[in-house]
Amino acid sequence: MAGHQAQAGGTLYILTGPGLASCRRRPLSSNVRPHNPPPRFWKLKLQSISRATAAASLGHSQREIAQELVDRVFDSMRRMNVQAGIVQDYLTPEEWHHRTTEDVEADLAYLEIHRPAILAALSGYLADDSLRTREIDWLFLNLLTYAEYIATVTEIRKKLLGIDAYIKSPHPPKADHTPSISALASRPWQTVIASGATALSLIVHPALAVGVGALSLYWYMKRKRNIEKIDSLLTAMLRTYASFNTVDVSWSHVSRALEQSRLEGAVWDASLFKLAEARQGVT
Repeated sequence: MAGHQAQAGGTLYILTGPGLASCRRRPLSSNVRPHNPPPRFWKLKLQSISRATAAASLGHSQREIAQELVDRVFDSMRRMNVQAGIVQDYLTPEEWHHRTTEDVEADLAYLEIHRPAILAALSGYLADDSLRTREIDWLFLNLLTYAEYIATVTEIRKKLLGIDAYIKSPHPPKADHTPSISALASRPWQTVIASGATALSLIVHPALAVGVGALSLYWYMKRKRNIEKIDSLLTAMLRTYASFNTVDVSWSHVSRALEQSRLEGAVWDASLFKLAEARQGVT
């Protein structure tokens, strides 16, 4: 995920440590199966914005400045063109559309987003209110929240699979995405080892078997709680992103959604809160 840079926080320390790495390479293999159907919030009407039209409603002088910022945003993304498992070239998108669960796995595999360039463009955009359009507002909001979700999923998967296994994951990516890591975090062999250790300790002394069994149960319950926390975090981030599906989004809703997911462990860039604060009450 060349270019993805994001902080980790909240419950992410459970599996990912103090920070997210700066790059991504390959997606999760298709042998990880979703356990739940896609959330219904993905059924909302999808929004898309093109490079050519995002600043079209502005006057000439403002349009030129805003278009330069929009170009920087689109130029910060590139998609690998892969044929027969071989990267042929990289394509810069001319349109950004709201993502669904059917897009996420392919984006994890092939889409690269350079967040620092987008954040720099957003800083320039927020510094001049005359450049504002609903379309550009939405572009920054939607793209940055999605990039943060992708970066978080990537780092968790790399931690669970190991970087080498993550990079070597087979293609093509699976068709649909779920925020749950339960299947990925499953370790049946650890249960077998714990059971075997308990049985062997029983031969040595019953009291030892009780201690080993209690320790195994403690480890199992702790890991289970950690997985549930990560699942809750990813679900909250995905739900937050999914609600930003239109240029007509309520900015008071944006502030509430960002804050609510932050309380559940998500770490969004401060620029998103600045954008939401600046747009509340502005028509």
